[in-house]
Amino acid sequence: MILMVNCSLKVKDSNTQYFLERLKNSLDTCEIISLRDVFKTGLDEFVKKLEMADALVIGAPLYVDGLPAQAVKLLEMLLEEYKGKFSNLPVYVVSNLGFYEASQIKPLLDIVRNWCARMGCVYGGGLAVGAGPMISTLRNTVIDKMLNKDVEKGIRKLAKTIAKRESMENYYTKTMIPRAVYLKAAHMKFNQSLKG
Repeated sequence: MILMVNCSLKVKDSNTQYFLERLKNSLDTCEIISLRDVFKTGLDEFVKKLEMADALVIGAPLYVDGLPAQAVKLLEMLLEEYKGKFSNLPVYVVSNLGFYEASQIKPLLDIVRNWCARMGCVYGGGLAVGAGPMISTLRNTVIDKMLNKDVEKGIRKLAKTIAKRESMENYYTKTMIPRAVYLKAAHMKFNQSLKG
């Protein structure tokens, strides 16, 4: 079983949940749980699930060049209480951000890689998705497959790596919409939100 943790704090319309669901569709026997539920049920319940897992996927939006604070707290708690317990567990990351350039996710991926080294887990690589909100907005449209084909390629590559419990280099991707068009659409949406 592959355990996926959605570290987004959004209850509705979570882009992280969207990407985890797409990854889940390419894998067998996955369970997605929210970080909110992990803290509600307690660390011991989460660790029981982790003990049964063949792999862990951390799904997280980029918040201020890193993981959301609650996700950092979970990793710290696991490190304090269970360091060395999951030495053969491969850990993967799916992360997205609102900025166009996926390379800005590198510090988040480095945080998880460093945590794996201290925890004794195996860092299996990550998928970094730039322009995340635009990609999930285009879902189920005619142009989705055309404009997001590199994102789909990244999801397939990560899914194959997870299925084999191997490691890969971090994969950085984004929508094929030109940067200028993406920025114009983002500014329009932002201006609309200011008007109420």
